Amino acid sequence: MKNILFETNTLKINDLMLLGEKYLLDHNITNSKKEIEWFLADQFQLNMYDIKLNKNYLISQLNKNHFIDFIHQRSKGKPFQYIINKCSFYGYDFYVNSETLIPRPETELIIDIAQKKETIFHKCLDIGTGSGNLALTLRLKNIADIVHAVDISKKALSVAKKNQKTHNIDKVFFKNIDVLKFKFDYKYDLIVSTPPYITKKDYNNLPEVIKKHEPAIALTDFDDGLIFYKKIYKQLRSILKKNGILLIEIGLKHTQKTIDSIFRNSAYQLLWHKDLNGDYRVLEVKKIV
Repeated sequence: MKNILFETNTLKINDLMLLGEKYLLDHNITNSKKEIEWFLADQFQLNMYDIKLNKNYLISQLNKNHFIDFIHQRSKGKPFQYIINKCSFYGYDFYVNSETLIPRPETELIIDIAQKKETIFHKCLDIGTGSGNLALTLRLKNIADIVHAVDISKKALSVAKKNQKTHNIDKVFFKNIDVLKFKFDYKYDLIVSTPPYITKKDYNNLPEVIKKHEPAIALTDFDDGLIFYKKIYKQLRSILKKNGILLIEIGLKHTQKTIDSIFRNSAYQLLWHKDLNGDYRVLEVKKIV
């Protein structure tokens, strides 16, 4: 691909787009046209008229090289969001890199549920914060007064702090913690989490491109995919206030009944929430006694 583009002297955006789209399609990037348009709009601040209709629009040689590099990286399976170091979550742009998972649209359901409570939670805990998208959005949407956000990865926390600075958000406190070994000494009104839920076996069977680019520690517990759910449940009585709620995401439909049984207790009221695909995605656990 690089040779083809370098061999042409054209700087016309339309010609480069057509070459790039064909190459990405040949490498099984099915959404290639849209991704190219998003890349050009984001990286070169081009409007859709110039991208789609102005076939004679010229870009600089520097931007051409940047575009070629994007096509090269994307053709090798590197996620689009990692290439541009940006991902949209709940209408906000967050910096991401390969030290954090790319925030999934399904996770926005946690924000939806919390926002519908029509209350401001005084103190919130975000377990496994990653890029900080949940913790920071809770503050941006004025859902929580104070957020404690924890993660085992120091590099992920660096990303989260970068996002905090970019959005100029106060009262979010990040801490490097292994939740499997740590005992929390606060009680929270709201706890949110998107724990690693992929089993070791399923992780080993994932496409190599995923294992190459996304952090394993955020995807799998290297066991049965239930370790974090069990650990959070064991601490829940001591860290969740009465009438406080836990919102925890699951990823696999067949685990819904098992995770339900982990949290099923007379001290709690359970409510399941489905995502836009109709799949059970978030378990709401309310402490009633």
